[in-house]
Amino acid sequence: MEEIRLQLIGLKEHAIRSLLGKPDTEELLQKSNKIYIYYINPGPKCANPSGAGDVAALAVRIDALGTVIESNILEE
Repeated sequence: MEEIRLQLIGLKEHAIRSLLGKPDTEELLQKSNKIYIYYINPGPKCANPSGAGDVAALAVRIDALGTVIESNILEE
């Protein structure tokens, strides 16, 4: 995932949805920006989540024009 996250920058929103599917969580920000969150490990809402504090997710930030401007891996 670390290798491809930088390749996501510049793609359009529809390409991200085609590639990764519907996001597990979506956050709406100011000025029509949004963040799609895809859990890499089972997320906190899963029936059998992985060990406590072992959550990893891919966060993809999309601007108002539908272009990916940032992609990060979050770990808690």
